[in-house]
Amino acid sequence: MQSPDPANLQNLNDIILPAPVSWWPLAIGWYFAAALLLVAVVWFVHRSLQKWEENRYRRGALEELRTLTEEVLSTSGCDDSLVQLPILLKRTALAAYPRHRIAALSGKEWHTFLNSKTRTPLFTDAVARTLDIVSYATTNLSTVDAHAVTTLLNASQHWIKHHQPEQLPEGNGER
Repeated sequence: MQSPDPANLQNLNDIILPAPVSWWPLAIGWYFAAALLLVAVVWFVHRSLQKWEENRYRRGALEELRTLTEEVLSTSGCDDSLVQLPILLKRTALAAYPRHRIAALSGKEWHTFLNSKTRTPLFTDAVARTLDIVSYATTNLSTVDAHAVTTLLNASQHWIKHHQPEQLPEGNGER
């Protein structure tokens, strides 16, 4: 029943709410945000694949080092496997740095180069001496201390994992 008095509370009706705002179509800003996100994802995937490809030599060297380590730590074939370690280090360096800077290095210059490419010097005098003995051995390597060999293997593994390859200018494929 309606009261003739317009100020009477019984004359109030329910509020009619408007329909909720739809998500579609999106505002133009959302399309820009989605496009930016898509570009970022594509760039991230591309960069990750590029890094994966750049580090293929490193993964191969680590796998070969793992095999050499198993052979060195076993009793048979220790000498033949240990002699391969300096060759593996040189091949890994040749894959990451220009050949004209690496190929002729030996002795103290080689150790200095190896130490300069990681944050902490791995090839201390003792490790470098063991590397030289292994590199230039003409006799049985069983006289080399087992602890020194283990330290050399660990330093080599750390160097292969953590050395910083030289960044070449774009378009220059020479290494």
